[in-house]
Amino acid sequence: MAVSSFARPASRPEDIDALLTGVERYNPDKIGVLEDYLAHQCANPDPATNHDIMANLALLKMYQFNPTMLDIDVVRRILAKALISTGDFNLCLYLLTDDICQDPSISKLLTLREHLERAQFDAFWKEMEDDDEEESAVDGIAGFDKGLRKLIINEITSTFQTMETQLVGKMVNLDEEAVLRLAKEQGWSVSNGIVSLPLKAENEAKTTVIKENVKFEQLTKILGAANDI
Repeated sequence: MAVSSFARPASRPEDIDALLTGVERYNPDKIGVLEDYLAHQCANPDPATNHDIMANLALLKMYQFNPTMLDIDVVRRILAKALISTGDFNLCLYLLTDDICQDPSISKLLTLREHLERAQFDAFWKEMEDDDEEESAVDGIAGFDKGLRKLIINEITSTFQTMETQLVGKMVNLDEEAVLRLAKEQGWSVSNGIVSLPLKAENEAKTTVIKENVKFEQLTKILGAANDI
């Protein structure tokens, strides 16, 4: 079970934690501080320590209260990071206006989010590759691909017991050789082009036996009702 994203990340500095838990939380003079902290998160390639959703939501809330101070590129980076963190994207989206969502870079992220929600991973990577903008919607996010693959791998191992290596490659956007390395890292076995995934509660088929206990008194009432029809 994943730890709540609202828990304080170990990598959060003391001054940022004091800001988020104190009276300065919505002081517009602190917008720059949270923007700098976001830049620090974006530069960190480790998906386990590079995302502080509470701080980023606080920054979006400040923008909501102070729309003239909004930086659309900062919003883009917040959403791009939230894209690879289960559930966080929608939390961010609730703080954005329709006008913000119509920005091309934000609209692109909404399309990518839709592919992820539908588990259309092949389409997601294709959309990324077809991005003809000068800057990609996920530019400046260190470790984005790694974090996304971690998310997809979790979906794969929770859904399948076996998969063709070619299909795995399409889902994580890796060639066959890289898929074999990934399988070794994950402890998967590969034979004749088939990847065998370890059994877990989510992907193991179990027979469910439904047993109903009907007391004799209840049965007589049912039979009596049937006779009255």
